Amino acid sequence: MAAIGLLAKEAGDRELLGLMLGELGHNAAGAGCLDEALEFARERKTRAFLLVDGGGADAESLTRELLRVFPMLPIVVAMKVRDASRAVALMRVGAAEVVAPPWTPADLKSSVSKGLRFQGTAVSATSAAPLSRSPLWYALSVALFLAAGLGVASLKRAESQRLAAAARTDRWELPVRHPAGLAFDGKSIWLVEWFTQSFYSLSTADAGVRVVRHLTADTPVSAAFTAEAMWTVSADGTVIRRMRDDRMTPLARYSKAAPNSAGLAFDGLYLWTLDARAKVLRKHLVDRELSVIATYKWRGEKAAGLVFDGKTLWSLDAVDRQLMRHTIDRPAEVIAVVPLPEYSEGAYTPAGLSWDGDRFWTVGEARDGKAPARLVRHKEVRF
Repeated sequence: MAAIGLLAKEAGDRELLGLMLGELGHNAAGAGCLDEALEFARERKTRAFLLVDGGGADAESLTRELLRVFPMLPIVVAMKVRDASRAVALMRVGAAEVVAPPWTPADLKSSVSKGLRFQGTAVSATSAAPLSRSPLWYALSVALFLAAGLGVASLKRAESQRLAAAARTDRWELPVRHPAGLAFDGKSIWLVEWFTQSFYSLSTADAGVRVVRHLTADTPVSAAFTAEAMWTVSADGTVIRRMRDDRMTPLARYSKAAPNSAGLAFDGLYLWTLDARAKVLRKHLVDRELSVIATYKWRGEKAAGLVFDGKTLWSLDAVDRQLMRHTIDRPAEVIAVVPLPEYSEGAYTPAGLSWDGDRFWTVGEARDGKAPARLVRHKEVRF
């Protein structure tokens, strides 16, 4: 059982979150102001803090103050209003995790557990009596020194191999001709193929086909994964939320919510869609209507893909053969461009984009429409 500090200005929030933390087996003590929270942390050796952002409380400034006094203490922020830019700002000032509303025990458990795993350790200096060391101690020390040397050499060799792999571009031919998009589910790359109305799960090691899923009622053109669901877009613009099961069971349909879809991405709070014809990015609230809460101009030539890398959005321009980076706050602005020389010969047109957490993947369609589609894992991009 961990001692968790709970800082919320409104008593109702303290009561609700305190009850949830208690059900998770933690000892939570609520505070209505920063001074009370600091006193609790000093008295009970708090292992983490849960702050509420909103309701008259500014978690951004509170996080700064808590980290100034307890720099190794993990801080989890529970937001009262969904706001991706606000979540990013909180993470930037030092929040370990951000919980979006509505608050659930499952989300709270996941965020608090992650925060506790990354907790720092305080070390205090004490004096110790000198130890007498035997010949065996010296022999073991020499052995450990040699083992450490071998370990360092092994680590250097592994890092060298990793850097070489990161700088390499890999290409594979696929058993399809009409790709429409890519998506990453955390383990495999998924290829969207509109002509056969199919999804192909591909190995990230060799692009081998692991699973094939055929749809009979929809023609898919885009896809994205979240932790709980798979999202797909059909040719008519209908967005479908599906279970991540063998049948890709539909859970909800949003008619024509993403017309002319060239890609979709989930940033943890909002769903983003890219309209190739209108050349706009749409920001959707994940509600019953998938409501559009903002629209931004997309400044490329021909949209062919959209992904979220954990911090920013990236889109794929098929004409200029390049990736464009967009901030979550101002996605109409292009803050970086990455050329794709793999398409410079013109034999293939990029048709889909994905991100595996380290590197970008694209899929290209042969210009003549006869040759097999080509999957490309691009070299690592660093900023």
